[in-house]
Amino acid sequence: MRAIAYFRVGDENSKSQSYSENDFRQYCLQNMHQPVTTFVSIDNEGGSEKSGYRRMIEYLQGSDSEFLVVVPNAKHLGPDLESVVRSILQLDSLRAKVTCSDDEFPDPLQNAFQTLGIKGVSRTRSRRIKESMQARALQGQAMGKPLYGYRIGPDGLLEVVRDEAVVVELIFRLYINDGLGLRLIVQHLNEREIPTRRGGRWNVVSVRDILKNPAYTGTYTRFGMRRPKTHEAIIAADLFRAAQDQTRSRRPMGRVMNPEPFLLSGVLYCGYCGNKMMGVTRRQSWKRKDGRIGRQVYKYYQCQSRNNQSLCDYHTWRASMLESTVYSHLKYALPAKAAEHGDVDRDEARALRETAVRNAERRFLQATKRAARADIRLSVLGEYLREMDAARRAVKGEVDLSDIESVLTDWDSLDMDARRDFLTEHVARIDVKDDRVEVIV
Repeated sequence: MRAIAYFRVGDENSKSQSYSENDFRQYCLQNMHQPVTTFVSIDNEGGSEKSGYRRMIEYLQGSDSEFLVVVPNAKHLGPDLESVVRSILQLDSLRAKVTCSDDEFPDPLQNAFQTLGIKGVSRTRSRRIKESMQARALQGQAMGKPLYGYRIGPDGLLEVVRDEAVVVELIFRLYINDGLGLRLIVQHLNEREIPTRRGGRWNVVSVRDILKNPAYTGTYTRFGMRRPKTHEAIIAADLFRAAQDQTRSRRPMGRVMNPEPFLLSGVLYCGYCGNKMMGVTRRQSWKRKDGRIGRQVYKYYQCQSRNNQSLCDYHTWRASMLESTVYSHLKYALPAKAAEHGDVDRDEARALRETAVRNAERRFLQATKRAARADIRLSVLGEYLREMDAARRAVKGEVDLSDIESVLTDWDSLDMDARRDFLTEHVARIDVKDDRVEVIV
């Protein structure tokens, strides 16, 4: 795998730059990775740094390849657990996986708990677990739930499940030979009533994960190690490479997208199937008669199950129209509710928000421990991080969210974060049908 190194130098705990670069080359040699480049952040006496991290992010944004980012230990990603998690999530969003060259704790989250000295984590127990997992990995033995198409045999190795393997082959064939995109593949599987392992319906994420997993070529990957031919392959290596090439060719090149968040995300539900509705941005361009290029951006909400599982019909609202409709409902529903229950004491309200922050921080810590054990995915951990950020904004925000009428009067002048915080606090859910909207406060 193509690998890049990142580390910080200049503080008392960092090695010299030359020594760290040598470590990186040795690490790549031992684990059969291809070293590509190195990024270094230099700590100055005043505490500022020439950020090699920023240069690395720009490098990853401008590349269409997937990389392994190698750091000496988790401290190089941040001074505390939250900073480390933010760095890992940012790199993951750029298709870069992080590993530590620390032989004892290569997983960056496990490494963070050890090097940062987080309370409640036993180093001895973690070491025993890690040593046991590494021993199994060296033998190619599967850990955790087996991926679709395989089961764990009596010897601990992956065995092919023939009925599921046929579906995996179908997914690759539809993607490579027929040129179908992820959503059309999902629609194909669901319309033919091909169930998932749990008997449910397919979605975009599950199909995407199958197409990008090298385990289907018989290659076992764990702890930064790659062991080919550890189990029977379902997909030939050349077909798998073709799928990765096709994915890269379909990905926009040379453009970094920073989409604005949608105001109603998280509280908006389809009134027909009960699934969440998601914000979608579509960009359309056309050539005018005079030769100039016209462009238009369309933002709307649509049923997520329609998009990912072919479960619902095409229910959609233009974002501006739905947000205006919800605001109109709030203008009448929230003041009426406040009058019914009486004004909330502001000190009490702030105390409740501070409690919410502490609870969110506790849930984030527990979620990070679960992610370090591979019990949840990084994307799920990101949801806990966003929940914690929202709780903190509610406490520090300049807008007094308990003054409902004032907020609604100044609604158009509030920024996105303030409006989202207000909705999070005062709206339980919003059910949407084609002809009506129900706001539950």
